[in-house]
Order: sequence, then C-alpha cells, then structure tokens
Amino acid sequence: MPASNQPRNREGQAAAERGVRDIAARGGPFVAAVEATRMPMVVTDPTVFGNPIIYANATFLELCGYEREAVLGQNYFFLLGEHAALDVAARVEAVMAAQRRFIEDVPFRTRDGREVWVSMFVSPVVEDGRVVQHFASFLDISDRVAREHELREAKETLERRVATRTRRLQEVNARLQEEAERRQRTEATLRDALAQGQEDIRYRDFLIREVNHRTKNALQLAVSLLGVQARQIDDPACRATLETAMGRLRRVGEVHSLLTYRIGNPNAIDFPDYLRRLCEEMAEAMAPSPEQVSVEVEADEEAVWSPDLVVPLGLIVGEAVTNALKYAFPDGRSGRVRVELHAEAGGQMRLLVEDDGAGMSVEHRTGSLGLRLVEMFAKQVKGRATMEAGRGGQGTAVAVIFPDPSAKPD
Repeated sequence: MPASNQPRNREGQAAAERGVRDIAARGGPFVAAVEATRMPMVVTDPTVFGNPIIYANATFLELCGYEREAVLGQNYFFLLGEHAALDVAARVEAVMAAQRRFIEDVPFRTRDGREVWVSMFVSPVVEDGRVVQHFASFLDISDRVAREHELREAKETLERRVATRTRRLQEVNARLQEEAERRQRTEATLRDALAQGQEDIRYRDFLIREVNHRTKNALQLAVSLLGVQARQIDDPACRATLETAMGRLRRVGEVHSLLTYRIGNPNAIDFPDYLRRLCEEMAEAMAPSPEQVSVEVEADEEAVWSPDLVVPLGLIVGEAVTNALKYAFPDGRSGRVRVELHAEAGGQMRLLVEDDGAGMSVEHRTGSLGLRLVEMFAKQVKGRATMEAGRGGQGTAVAVIFPDPSAKPD
C-alpha cells in the first residue's frame, strides 16, 4: 500500500514530529553528514507502538521515491516487497527487542512499483539501559540479488538439463541393456543351433560314410557276380561283353568313391581337382606304363559344382578315358590322353577327352555302346555329346557341351 494512503496512528505521527525536532535541534556536522551521505538511513522510535520512522535522509527518500512527509511516522516495513519472507518483520522485531544488532536482506517496493533489494543493518541506540532509538542503514544489493537470481535460474536450468540428459541416458542405457540381453539370448540360441548343426553334420557324415560303404559293397558284389558269370561262359564275345560291363561298374565305383563331401557344404565339389584324381587313378590302373601312355588334365579352376552335375560328367570322362586306354594304343604304341574343361561363349562349358592314338572307325563310332552311354550322361547335364577324329585327323575326340551352372542368366 502506498505510504500516502497508509494509516498512521496519532502517537506515531507525534513521535515523528518530536524526532524531527530533536534531530534538527541537535544539528551539527553529524546530522549534516547523515543527510549528505549516499547510504540510505532512517531513525525509528521503538518506544512508540509500531516503531515509526522519525528521521529519513535524502538518499533513503530517493531510494523509495516518497516525500519525507509520506515516510515519517511509518514503520519501514510498509516498503516490504512481495518477495519478502512472511516472518521477516517478526524476526526483526524479536532481534530489536533483544537489543542486538542485525543484518537482514529484504526487498523494498518503491513508489513507482520497482522492487529493490537492500541489505538492512539495524543498530539499537541505548540510553540508561533502555533502547530509545533504532538506527537503520540500507545497502542497495539489487545487482547482487539479480546475479544470484540469474545464477539460481542458470543452475536450475542446468539441473533440469542434467536431469533430462540423465533420464535420456538412463533410457538409452535401459535400451542398450535390453539389446545386450536380447543379443545374449540370440547368441545362446545360435550356440544351441550351432551345436545342433554340428551334431547334424556328424550324423550326416556318418550316413554318407554308411551309404558310400554300402554302395561300394553293392558295386563290388555286382562286379563279382559278373565275374563269376563270365568265367562260366565259353563264348569269347559274351565273356568280353561281361568283362566290359564289369569295367564300367568299376568306373562307376571310382566316380562315386572320389566325390568330395565337405562339412560346410556337401553340394560344393571342386570338379577340376576331382578330374585330376579320377584320371590319375584310371591311369595307374589301366595305362600300360607312364612312359608309353600319359593322361593329362587341363581345367578351369573356378568349377565348384554339385554332385548332380559332377557324377554324370565323371562317368563320361571314365567311359571316354577307359576306351582310349584300352583301344587307342595297340601293339605298344605310345601317346597321350588329354582331358580339358574350359568355358565357352554364351554361358557354355566344354568337356573334351582326346587321344592321339590309332583312332576309331566310323562304324564303331556310330554303334558304340560307350558313345550311347556318353550321350545319355550328356542329356542328364542338359548337354550334347559328339565323337569325332582328333586334331590333325589322329585319334579320337569325345566332346560334351553343357550349360555353365556358374554363368549368370542374361
């Protein structure tokens, strides 16, 4: 409430008038100094109810913006701003009653509505053992309070940001923890699956070995039965036919036994390596001697195919190489058998078995069971087979053209 409208009791007004007269009567340099100082000061009379202001210097009046007549007789608590503590007046009065000096930071509300923070220092004036006046001075600390307020707001803002960042970090940490747990569960599942896969692989290898063993036994049994049958036949042509059949069954067994089953991928067979091993074994078993007849293999190194393709091709090579070793080099004739595998244009592969031996008659080529078998195996790989004279008109060349399984479709 403005001081001009603040009710004042008559006793307080009278005390203010007496105090002004008393201070004016004293006069002297002290009063002149208090009036001229830049420190806001007031004198109050605690002997009168309400402890009214009986003197205020010009600086105090300048601070609060009121005329001297509007201030005298008032308790300076009428200037307290809205941010003052509710019990500040009671605490100040309690300290005054105890005749002690004290300092209190309080907000003042000036006449024009501004809030000014001051550090209030109150000292009692004691005469004959009793307090007769209170001398109060005020230091403007608005700038300090403003900085403290800014610092407090900055601190609160920082604390809010820290709290927000902490909350976000906690949320991220929770998500990371959840992701870590999920990955642990996934890894455990993968480990179990891997263990099961390894067990399945071991069981698969066992089955493959068992199938290979049984197949080998079955082929050997068939060869033995044909051998027994051949020995009981007197007709040389029939015996030769049975012996040829026995040879073909042995080739089937060789082709089957050389299949490379890999633990990681049983459908991926290195066909060039397979060809070399197959031809080496056939040369060791059937060639008269390495010095007389040699078997050579030249193949592209990027041919890794499935057994469905490798087995028919292996049987073709087995049939063609067998015929070459048996018939192409009669009477101690020397020479070589060459097996080639190369990529052709248009996504095709070419498998060639060629010898430089005596060659084969046209009649034998057209009526050969071996050629019919080669043609049958070629159809299994969606290819076509031809048998003709070798390079320079010497020997025999068996060629099979089939689609390259590694070629990308157009």
